[in-house]
Amino acid sequence: MTAGSTSVWRSALVRLSAGFVLQQIGLALLVFALSVLWLRVPDASALDVMGSVVLGLVVLAVAGMGESWLLLRLAGRERTRIKLLRGMLSMLAGVGLWWGWSALIDHLQGYDSLWAGYLNSRFPHALRNILSYRHIDLWLGWTWTALEWIGVGVVAIFVFAATASRRPIRGVISALSCATYWVALILGTACATVITGSVMGWTPGHGLGIEMVSLVLRLSATVLVDAAVVSLLLAILAVCVQRGDIGYETPAGTPVESQPRIVEEP
Repeated sequence: MTAGSTSVWRSALVRLSAGFVLQQIGLALLVFALSVLWLRVPDASALDVMGSVVLGLVVLAVAGMGESWLLLRLAGRERTRIKLLRGMLSMLAGVGLWWGWSALIDHLQGYDSLWAGYLNSRFPHALRNILSYRHIDLWLGWTWTALEWIGVGVVAIFVFAATASRRPIRGVISALSCATYWVALILGTACATVITGSVMGWTPGHGLGIEMVSLVLRLSATVLVDAAVVSLLLAILAVCVQRGDIGYETPAGTPVESQPRIVEEP
């Protein structure tokens, strides 16, 4: 691991705290509760429809501004109304981009069975046990999953830079070129996926009462793990964005913009 990567890890861990992770969980639970309430609003009359629209806007505002507040705090920026509003709009745009990318991946993934059969038929007979239809189909699934997470990582970079960076373009470039972020994204999402699947797939099988307690404990554990991974990735992005803001890549000895370039004689 290079010195730059070690520095990014250390800076991110300094920014990360248990309070930030708990705040992420609290915001997620609040948005989830409001979403459930919104889904239960009837639409039998025009007044009900208006109430549903208003409540939907409230859910979006709470989610967008709440997350913007957390990101600005993590990046050490002032939390003004303009910045919170800009952050909310950036997140709405990010959700739209993520939805479009996911829809494209789902569309392309629908042809996996055809591609797996075609590729399997093109290989020599001696290789078809290794490059079997099932193996090719599995590898294609892994490829689409990797591309989907890469898209999520890129969207997260743009949203974070637009929300919390003084120079969004430089912040995006700094984050895109940060190997630590991509390593953390790959390893973190893989670990969170494996742990979540393993924990949620296990059941004690000793009656309804124990099953319910087990479900609550397993849900709590997976939420903590997933929130910790997301918070770590956000902390790394905060470091990358800050480096882009202050011109981290300027040559040694060059004064940063916050320092005066001319010093008056005493």
